[in-house]
Amino acid sequence: LESFTVNDIQDLARKEALQAEAEALTSNIKIAADYLIGEALAQAGKTGNLKGEDLGVLSVLVTDALEEPDEQQRENKLRQIREKAQRMLNAGKPEGQPPREPFHWALEFPEVFLEEGAPNGFSAIVGNPPFIGGRRIREILGDAYRDGFYILYPDSSGNADLCAFFFLRGYQNLKHFGNLGLLATNTISQGDTRQTGLDQIDHLDGEIYNAINDRSWPGQAAVSVSLINISKGKTQLFKHLDGQKVNYVSTYLDSRRVVGEPYRLATNQDKSFQGSVLVGMGFFLTQSEAEILIQKNPKNKEVILPHLSGEDLNRSLTQSPSRWVINFFDWPLEKAELYEEPMSIVREKVFPMRQKVRREAHKKYWWHYGDKRPALYEKISELSRVLPISSVSKHPAFCFVDTHLIFDHNLTILALSEWHEFAVVQSSIHLLWAAHHSSTLETRMGYRPRDAFDTFVFPNDSLAESSLGKVGERYHTHRQTIMQTRQEGLTKTYNHFHDPTCIDPDIQTLRHLHIQMDTAVAAAYGWHDLPLNHDFHDTKQGLRFTISEAARREVLDRLLALNHHRYAEEVAQGLHDKKKAKGKSKKTKSKPALVADPSGKYTTQGNLFGDDPATQGELF
Repeated sequence: LESFTVNDIQDLARKEALQAEAEALTSNIKIAADYLIGEALAQAGKTGNLKGEDLGVLSVLVTDALEEPDEQQRENKLRQIREKAQRMLNAGKPEGQPPREPFHWALEFPEVFLEEGAPNGFSAIVGNPPFIGGRRIREILGDAYRDGFYILYPDSSGNADLCAFFFLRGYQNLKHFGNLGLLATNTISQGDTRQTGLDQIDHLDGEIYNAINDRSWPGQAAVSVSLINISKGKTQLFKHLDGQKVNYVSTYLDSRRVVGEPYRLATNQDKSFQGSVLVGMGFFLTQSEAEILIQKNPKNKEVILPHLSGEDLNRSLTQSPSRWVINFFDWPLEKAELYEEPMSIVREKVFPMRQKVRREAHKKYWWHYGDKRPALYEKISELSRVLPISSVSKHPAFCFVDTHLIFDHNLTILALSEWHEFAVVQSSIHLLWAAHHSSTLETRMGYRPRDAFDTFVFPNDSLAESSLGKVGERYHTHRQTIMQTRQEGLTKTYNHFHDPTCIDPDIQTLRHLHIQMDTAVAAAYGWHDLPLNHDFHDTKQGLRFTISEAARREVLDRLLALNHHRYAEEVAQGLHDKKKAKGKSKKTKSKPALVADPSGKYTTQGNLFGDDPATQGELF
């Protein structure tokens, strides 16, 4: 079939006949292959996975059926195998989804994978794989399907997008120096999806030699995409990023000179938290409903608290909550029932829906929040104010708020209360790091505390705290004044801030204060040599008043080098000793950082800022 040339209609008919013959000859093998995949899915998530002896049992079963001399008996045995294979394949399949139909590469392309002397893999694969957010894979494809990924790719994350596994499988199916060209959503270079897909390919000596990063999809879907070309093995090919020649394309789809993954730092542990996940709209109250309940019984005030959401933070002039919630903390039912009116509401509105959820703990403790976040509220009880930020926002912004609130799950709360801490996290330096290490939703920036905050290196110049605090307080106070005067929230305020046509004096002052704040933060790191060049620059989020692209790349390089240095210091101090359970770091393998010496050359540091001359060398 592979070498058959079609010159006329007879040749075409002959080729079709050969194809039909081949399909018939391999049909029973496909039954066996389906059975094997069904067994694997049935074992997925269990303590024992499919082993060699299981394959032996399967081999005997299929061989016995195929060698049955009686034709009717043979068909009956094969039918039983086929039916059992279909049952196993579709066990646990979510309702409404089509039947699972495995694709067997070796049977569909025997000339690539099975023919003696043939190269083991494709020369090139081009495609547009599907994408499903990591948490929805189980919902749409089923638990066994996702558990199968853990078996095949044990280093994968439960939050990785489905397309990451198509990248991995495509790369595996290439021969050496074969090429992979795939289109994906922009999350392919972000967070868990990057770590599962591109990072693993990088560790397997894959090389990204061309990428078009984060472009709006030309169709109707409001999604940003990336186009990526990967070689299996290092090549001498020129590298291109967004049409420009570069020396290197990282798994973040940028051309940074410092490479490697950041580590989570012990010094940042227990300072960032996600808000409470209520799991039940029945906990919510309007302000008037809350007031009525408290008027009926003043004791109810103990379990009725204001609730702050991301929308409140970004839209309210004073970052004030718009709703209240009933909160029985982690109390036993007997204690919660002492508050009759609030409990009556929760019993009526929350209990019925909780009996339909999957998690047994949510059913059993139906009067509790789904995730109460006790560590968050214990930590902030020591503080008078904290810095929350919306987990997804058009213009990420921190703002001090009171601690006597229930924080929504769409907020990240930093347990920081000092003005100099605000100056650092609101600076372009921190927000660039956060954007680079967090995922996005359309063009809005996400803030993932594990990646954006836990890995971030704060300047350790205590002498700079006073100057940082002063500029941070001036910035925060002036921003609050703008919101009160204009009667607009944070989002609308930053719409003006990033609009080059807005030259109003109050907004111009805010920009000037932002430049002062960024400059002070850079100085606290000792980066007096770094020109920030603030202006209106094109970014992945659109036109923004921020530092230049060259400064952005340099900031990210220096912060990553600092992260590796600080982590090495913490390791030397024993802060990451597993026995002490402090400062857990990412499990992802990391390449050595590339660090600038005083002369401006970059050297690899095999021992994380050690002095081994064998590890040093110029970058490019």
